[in-house]
Amino acid sequence: MLNLKPMRNLTIILSMALAVSTAQARGLKKIKQPIPAPAFTTESILVADFDGNVVTEKEGNIVRPIASISKLMVALLASEQDQEERLEIPKVRTVQTSIPRNVPKLTREELMTLALVRSDNFAAQILCNNIDRCVERMNERAAEIGMTNTHYNEPTGLDRGNVSTATDLLKLLLVTTMNPIVTRISSMAKAEIPLDKTSIKIHNTNPLTAKLDVILSKTGFTNPAGGCLVMAVNSPVGQRILILLGSRNAKTRIPDMERIYKGL
Repeated sequence: MLNLKPMRNLTIILSMALAVSTAQARGLKKIKQPIPAPAFTTESILVADFDGNVVTEKEGNIVRPIASISKLMVALLASEQDQEERLEIPKVRTVQTSIPRNVPKLTREELMTLALVRSDNFAAQILCNNIDRCVERMNERAAEIGMTNTHYNEPTGLDRGNVSTATDLLKLLLVTTMNPIVTRISSMAKAEIPLDKTSIKIHNTNPLTAKLDVILSKTGFTNPAGGCLVMAVNSPVGQRILILLGSRNAKTRIPDMERIYKGL
């Protein structure tokens, strides 16, 4: 008796091939699978209004490394000095920087721009070097503000001993959002610092400064700290302070913050 099963299978295969060929000939598009949203990774979250009233909080009192969020305190102290004073650029460099080697001096405001917009570690060091008892004063100012769980070992945030909590950082942001120099510079989406024959062009390490009505911004990232981001924004529900610490990395902190913002 003739076995028709192999022929039947061959017919099915040929029919499927013909259908695919016909679809391609007609220019039909393949259905794309939706890209899954990245997992929310932030460990500490705090959302508050400009009166300091907390709207949302998760692990707000857990002490964590804060990476370059440390630069906000340096900027607060440096903002109280002459912004037009030209500061010498040291020849020895031990950290990353956007400052060309042939630049002898920059104004304090230009160094503030590099430290807050580009999160330039060398700029933060130079600012701190020109503040008497800088690190001591950083800790003294933190104590004055009431940041009882905060400590600074140096100005850049590269040291894992620079620690704070989301609750403490809220106190710092309530102060810095009142500072016109810090808010103006840190909220810039991009900046250009003119030099003799060229310029230093930088973009904010927080791309949300180009999308949202940002009043103040500072990013941070080290392996111990993870991704960190603090912002003050004009939102549909009013002015809000948004703080996240301990996101998985520098890339996840932005989508994490976008989710927090959309949930206001």
